[in-house]
Amino acid sequence: MGWLDWSVVGAYVALIVGVGMRAGRGAKSADAHLRADRDLPAWAVVFSVLATEVSAATYIGVPESAFSTNWNYLQFAIGALLGKIIVGTVLVRLYWRLNLPTAYGFLATRIGPRTQRATAMAFVVGRLIGSGVRTFIAAVAFAVVAQVDLFAAIVGICCIATIYTMLGGLKAVVWTDVAQGSIFFIGATTAVVFAVLKLDEAGVGFGSAVSEALAAGKLQFINLGAGENMLASHKPLLVAIIGGAFLTLATHGTCQENVQHLLNVRTEKGAVRSLIVSGLFTFPIVGMFLSVGTVLWVYHQHLPAEGYSIVGKDEVRRVFPNFIMHVMPSGLRGLVFAGLFAAAVASLGATINAVVATWTKDLFPARTNTLRSVRMLMAGCGVVLLGVALFFVWWAEQSSDDLVNIALSAMTVLYGGILGTFLCALLLPRRRDGFVVLALCVGIVAGAMLFFHKQIFGLPEPVIAWPWFIPISSLLTFGVTACAPRAPRA
Repeated sequence: MGWLDWSVVGAYVALIVGVGMRAGRGAKSADAHLRADRDLPAWAVVFSVLATEVSAATYIGVPESAFSTNWNYLQFAIGALLGKIIVGTVLVRLYWRLNLPTAYGFLATRIGPRTQRATAMAFVVGRLIGSGVRTFIAAVAFAVVAQVDLFAAIVGICCIATIYTMLGGLKAVVWTDVAQGSIFFIGATTAVVFAVLKLDEAGVGFGSAVSEALAAGKLQFINLGAGENMLASHKPLLVAIIGGAFLTLATHGTCQENVQHLLNVRTEKGAVRSLIVSGLFTFPIVGMFLSVGTVLWVYHQHLPAEGYSIVGKDEVRRVFPNFIMHVMPSGLRGLVFAGLFAAAVASLGATINAVVATWTKDLFPARTNTLRSVRMLMAGCGVVLLGVALFFVWWAEQSSDDLVNIALSAMTVLYGGILGTFLCALLLPRRRDGFVVLALCVGIVAGAMLFFHKQIFGLPEPVIAWPWFIPISSLLTFGVTACAPRAPRA
């Protein structure tokens, strides 16, 4: 990248660090740092929820998915909207009535403290796994565009996210997400417009490009599953709706990374409204990133990939960052890259704040946490994320999945057991605390076996697709708990 590109990226980094510093000025306690004084406006939370969801997995992985296949990924947005409606109307209202600092306090009131702590620990581990793979995906693109070592890219992303979160806590997460959400959407739109203009210069008008994509099936949205194995494929509509709904129930109803936004809005109605509105906005945002992949596919049907290749699996994974690096002019390249960087660090800040909040409120609540100790915990969390991201550098070399499916499936290892535990607390009479912890462990083991079943059984391809991982493991947790003895009446 040239000096102009680095200037744009540098201005963006200065912006988010400055926002972090400003947001942290008013924090006088660890609780205020982690909860933003419960004074977050609903409209800003919409941006923050969306920015946390998008991440680099969307910025790079969704264009790759559209480039390689079609628009089937948009089907998951239907399930996600359904899941958000359920979470908003049931769980968020319940959390507000109980005045909880984290989602896991609900388990303490309905089951017991051991279940609360075990589920909180499962969240911490699961969230670090999910965010680690997001960091890896962002670093792949960062390394291509900035022409730096992959390790250096991972270190840079983790450091920036950790610094501004340490400075400003949840306020910094939300207000930087407002800026970052705007930047990564503008970046993706800029890439689409530029590619369309380049095609027009080559004699391929917008109408011709759309017709070509339609004829090749690249804009296919709905897949009814005719001829597909419903268990082994993530593409059929029913599978996508079920998988998207269960994933959203887990990530937005039981995952503190998203719940923290909703618990600290000014009003309960604002929290519910912001969650459902974010579900509606998912469609145009995902549609924009799918458009990037489709436009790049049409582009490479007519114009050569100069300076890069799109033949192998690894090259296809890098198609968008390579297009940014080799085709886009200086200045615009920096803007689109700033959008990528924004998507990378936005979700990490939310992860760091949520993990530390869970650590101090659910796992070690008896300790007196100062603002300084909370910031040190955030620094430690950033180091752990760095290690997880490096693990996924190795994992991606062993997997044939596209990036977005690696990211989504990695999140399912523990979330099924966590969701199953919450369903038990909601729907079953009170069970013995220790038995519910056992059921949670069964669900986690099931999630891990599903995630690694290809490697465990030496299969050439997975026989169970990732959208089924959370439904299977959560229902298994629920079933084990249902067989457990009831807790004695107090």
